Amino acid sequence: VKMETMMYLLLLLGAALVRADDFTQIHTALAGTDGSGNSNAMSISFQTESDLPAAVRFGKAADDLSMQVPSTSSSYYATYDHHAVLPDLDPGTQYFYQIVSDGSASSSVNSFSSAPLSGTDRGSSVNFAVFGDLGMVNGDSTRKYLTSQASSSGIDLIFHVGDVGYADDSFLHAGCYARFCYESAWNEFMDAMEPIASKVPWMTTPGNHEADCHDPSCMLSADKRDKLSNFTAYNSRFRMPSEESGGVMNMWHSFNYGPVHFIALDLETGFPGAAEEKRYVLKCGGFGDQIAWLEEDLKAAVESRKERPWIVAGGHHPMYNGGSVDKKMQAAIEPLLAKYGVDVFFTGHVHSYERDYPTLNTTTVVKSYEAPGVPTHVMIGGPGNDEMNEGMRRILDDIEAGVKSDPSRARTDEWLSGLSAGNRDMIAVVDKEHYGVGRVEANMTHFKFEYVQTTDEVVYDGFVLTQ
Repeated sequence: VKMETMMYLLLLLGAALVRADDFTQIHTALAGTDGSGNSNAMSISFQTESDLPAAVRFGKAADDLSMQVPSTSSSYYATYDHHAVLPDLDPGTQYFYQIVSDGSASSSVNSFSSAPLSGTDRGSSVNFAVFGDLGMVNGDSTRKYLTSQASSSGIDLIFHVGDVGYADDSFLHAGCYARFCYESAWNEFMDAMEPIASKVPWMTTPGNHEADCHDPSCMLSADKRDKLSNFTAYNSRFRMPSEESGGVMNMWHSFNYGPVHFIALDLETGFPGAAEEKRYVLKCGGFGDQIAWLEEDLKAAVESRKERPWIVAGGHHPMYNGGSVDKKMQAAIEPLLAKYGVDVFFTGHVHSYERDYPTLNTTTVVKSYEAPGVPTHVMIGGPGNDEMNEGMRRILDDIEAGVKSDPSRARTDEWLSGLSAGNRDMIAVVDKEHYGVGRVEANMTHFKFEYVQTTDEVVYDGFVLTQ
């Protein structure tokens, strides 16, 4: 009897150790593709502290989760990142899902809507938010706005063009200079995004702040430098549709939603002379030939323009900023944007908002958005992060931060010094005073962009592209 009692207690203990709150940082991303290029699956990603065998149950009703897919897991440092791809979804349909582990624990039930078929009535429009450079610090108003949009079906997806959470800045926070906070900063940000990203796909590109951990703890530890460099945390925590689109890891990929073909680019290492082509603070890069992939992807996108009339590209570093131009990016990428008729090029990195007139070769082609024939560049790098105060943008001040130097500053300064003088006449509107994100409503004939200042949810700027 004593042995049976002991076994029963051990089973109870095992069940207690696996709780619903062990499944953290739940987020979704578009996945899969049918024969016509429509996304027909959804990736459910989450993290656990131990290597739990987990699965995702799902179905079309919250009380009927009759289908189940196991997750795959991996660990790059201390915790385990899980990804489960829910396949063969009906288009434009609400699904409910729940994470489970051996039947002993489960998350709450969440829901998402699958992508519609392009060219159909439901697939003739899409609403999405777009921005770069969102962190925990100063990001509250933007997360509040995105939560409201995701909960009210105001957006179908998020296009986050790099600098995801600012974990590499964590050592500049109070109490973290002499303490390893890189992983906890990642976790805190991912948890904060869960109310949004568990409902709508969170599609990302890499930014410089995903490159490596360069706090004193990492710089003094060969083990940490090895495990937390070259975009490892970023590539482990997310699951972008690179396999489906011929891309590489989470560095570059493409996907379709309604009338838009989205191209997510690596503007950190992905072309000759890129800002972090071979090194940020630690060595990085070496992911492959993105430019060759980009041209093949654009060729396919042009062939499908009847179903998806808009081609949108995005990545972190801007090509044009303040009238200056990144000549190396321009040489590598701009000819392809022009040749295949990319409509909009979204970037971030500089912590402000800038809309340019339709521009090619550092020259404003037209000041109208009615079928301009060349890309419109929009930089949205000010949704709120560590390196912004509540008014004007700033770089963290060494003295105020209480440290001698931030080793990533040299890389930023090097990039800035490498920009070439351009043409300020290309600039249409700038906002350096507020936190903000972009919001797009696109249909088969019009592409409406609004820049929303998120503190007061005021539309500050906008334009409408036509075919």
